[in-house]
Amino acid sequence: MSKSKSTAGIALLLSILFGSSAIAQKATTLKECLNYASTNNRNLKISGYELEVSQRKVYEQMGTYLPQVNASGSLDDNLKLSKQLLPAEMFGGTPGTYKAVSFGTKYSIAAGVQVTQSIFDPQFFVSLKTVKTNKLLSEQNQKKTQESVTYNISIGFYQALIIQKQLNVLKATLDASEESLKSVELRLKNGMAKQIDVDKLRVSFNNTKSSLKQTELSYSQSLNNLKNQMGMPLDSAIVLPDVVPEFSFDRMATDAITDSTIEKRSDYQILKTNMALTELDKKKSIASYLPTLSAYYNYNYNAMNQEFKFYESDQKWFNSQSIGLKLSIPIFSGFQRYQRLNQAKLNIAKSQENLKLTEQNIRVQISNYDIQYRNALENIQNEKENLDLAQRVYANTQLECKQGVSKTLDLVQAETSLREAQNNYFNKLLSLYIAKIDYEQSKGNLENFINNQLK
Repeated sequence: MSKSKSTAGIALLLSILFGSSAIAQKATTLKECLNYASTNNRNLKISGYELEVSQRKVYEQMGTYLPQVNASGSLDDNLKLSKQLLPAEMFGGTPGTYKAVSFGTKYSIAAGVQVTQSIFDPQFFVSLKTVKTNKLLSEQNQKKTQESVTYNISIGFYQALIIQKQLNVLKATLDASEESLKSVELRLKNGMAKQIDVDKLRVSFNNTKSSLKQTELSYSQSLNNLKNQMGMPLDSAIVLPDVVPEFSFDRMATDAITDSTIEKRSDYQILKTNMALTELDKKKSIASYLPTLSAYYNYNYNAMNQEFKFYESDQKWFNSQSIGLKLSIPIFSGFQRYQRLNQAKLNIAKSQENLKLTEQNIRVQISNYDIQYRNALENIQNEKENLDLAQRVYANTQLECKQGVSKTLDLVQAETSLREAQNNYFNKLLSLYIAKIDYEQSKGNLENFINNQLK
């Protein structure tokens, strides 16, 4: 079958089945569902908070290179002063002996300010780049979450729409079955039919009615799933359109899976960012071997007294100041730095293998989803032909049964075949929509695809 015939056939079957009536004013479109989810979906909110946290961590790391100012204070009550041994002869005692003497006062109070400024710290710049990379990772995770929400809502939306159409078709089938049942019951009263004919049609009618109730249950569940993905309360009312929006279903030529196609995938981008983080971890381990240099300034203010009279005006206070440089040179850490560096190297090798494995998996996914989509496109053509045939057979058999030409058993069989054809068709139709969405997602093109469909 040619591409033009296939595209035309899909458009024709959708237009025949779904009609071309305008969407009711209160109907909720897919675009409105996605817009609602953008501000109400819990996963999107969580990813937004995580992105904000990562930005704050960037600010936090930048703050470590600014001057650090700390104030301290202390109040000591020396319950028992420490003693020192001094030569006794200093106090007129016997030479060669010692006397225990207490130093200090009972109370002492001190306050001080310390200012430090990092001058050279190789790990700072690596740490700053690390938190910025973590922010990029949060952005990519948020994008992946958005894609997941778009995927789930799109699947849920089309699933609910198709079940709704299936429900409408079953209602029409049930009405036709009821009409046939009443017709045979009337013929029974007139002596033109048997009780077994009525019983057979009633069984068929009950089966259709049971299918209708099950479909109504499925429809309610699909609406609940859609609301849940949107972040909408389950007790909220939602009305779906009467028309299923059509996708551009065609037999496209298989595109070559290029590096740029793989680069579009969010999970692949996240893996590359994680690998960049492992490389930064290695650089940080190397930087830990280098010395650090910082400057400091101290100012202290203190007082001492045998009695707690610091509040009196004659209390003497003393201050001191100091300024200097502090150089820290790492020499030996029990091989800790060496082991951390080796761990980082192994993590880089592991990340590289994960990246290659993901590339391979993505290529397989795209190929498989391409096959799945083509198969779904072929199946929908067959199922549409079967549905059309079943509808014609049922309509003709129903007419013949009314005229007394056809047997009741033929009508029951035709109705059973119609229900089966309807069920198969709608299942294949949903599979077609899902296959198309899966294929676009596998190429990292889901957001653009859905947005183009909504124009």
